[in-house]
Amino acid sequence: MSVVNTDLVIYTASDMPENNTSIAGGDINSGIRATFDDPSSPNQIIVYSSSASDTSQNLTLFGRTAAGININESLSLNGTTLVTSTYTYGRILKINLSAVSVGVITVSGSSVNKITDIPIGESGFRRPFYDATASADVAKTYYEKIFVKNNNSTSALTEAKVTEINLGLASKIEFALEDTKKDDQTITNRESVPTGIAGGFGDGPSGIVNGQLLAGDYQGIWCKLSLEAGEAAINSFYEVQISGTTV
Repeated sequence: MSVVNTDLVIYTASDMPENNTSIAGGDINSGIRATFDDPSSPNQIIVYSSSASDTSQNLTLFGRTAAGININESLSLNGTTLVTSTYTYGRILKINLSAVSVGVITVSGSSVNKITDIPIGESGFRRPFYDATASADVAKTYYEKIFVKNNNSTSALTEAKVTEINLGLASKIEFALEDTKKDDQTITNRESVPTGIAGGFGDGPSGIVNGQLLAGDYQGIWCKLSLEAGEAAINSFYEVQISGTTV
């Protein structure tokens, strides 16, 4: 069976700090994705499952209002019945399920675009560089790790490469591929410079180690966010693309 675009998933690392003192990086967390859409306009969020059996889990939302104020709340799933958030979200920072689901969990704006689905066996999604802020006096640089994984059970992606999409925060973020696949390297905190990236940081394209992602294989990607002193808050996004050849 050929590798299709839905087989190629960007996941977070096991350590994704929300401060500048905790460890960052580590191995892949195949339960938390780093890919989703924000509401296309400020909106309440609705959640529901494809299975009527999903009634015991709580789904916790973290985000910001249109004015940039941090908000969060917990919603109790009610099977296939739509559950609506109390708050109106301008953007989503992360969403966590208290336990994996029987069905696929859909997260959407109540009257706008679908944000994402949480597949069976996974437990949420999140934004890298959570609450990373500029300093009033000095430039700041942050590093966080994500992974690209081939979830196809039989087929490989060959001639595989990562490319930065020239939209959103592309001018602020560079990326570097780890020299070894499935590397669990950590850094002391997200302001520490990672090693094991001989190719250095840039905006790509960059070939994946050995040029291929075998079935179930994954590759670590360090992202580098550079903020100038006094830089204002940015409501934007960052995106990379994985491409290659399949049979």
